[in-house]
Amino acid sequence: MNARMRVSALVTAALLVAGCGDHDLVLNVDILSFTRELQDPFVFPPVPPTPGGLATGEQALVDDQTVNLVEGLGDAVAIREVTIRLRSIATATSGNGTDTLRIYLSDANTPPRTTSAAIVQVLTFNAGVADTATTVLSGDPRVDGLFKGNTVRISVTTSFRGPSAGFPLAGSLAIDALDATVIAGRR
Repeated sequence: MNARMRVSALVTAALLVAGCGDHDLVLNVDILSFTRELQDPFVFPPVPPTPGGLATGEQALVDDQTVNLVEGLGDAVAIREVTIRLRSIATATSGNGTDTLRIYLSDANTPPRTTSAAIVQVLTFNAGVADTATTVLSGDPRVDGLFKGNTVRISVTTSFRGPSAGFPLAGSLAIDALDATVIAGRR
């Protein structure tokens, strides 16, 4: 049985159990497992020191990938809230700097990067010190509405800023978790 069929069977079973009363359906979606590009740390090329710090501009880690959701979920239940959690780890092997990680989400007909970023996370790189950051997005009506459909399109970008002086910024960026919790109730 493939993963999509298992999720559909699980949702159907949960809906049957929740048939009486005012129970909520809580569905956890591991978005990271759908984005192969994010499953290994991204080792970036060194960013040389320049006055003011050289900015690399946005670079796509995931460029417009479609994540298939459970078919008919939005037709069967009322989506009450979607919470998205991003946890990342910045590790510098030399130099210091920052990174701005952006997550763009859109519906099936819209390129993700034509919308505003749903999550913006700033990370700090200091040689020898890992920076772990967790960002949680909850209660955004635009994002909640995306999970009513069958698919969500996602893009993930990074934008480094190197040091003003000293050693070049070198290291890696790892996405440790990217998941969504969808809370739904009876229509």
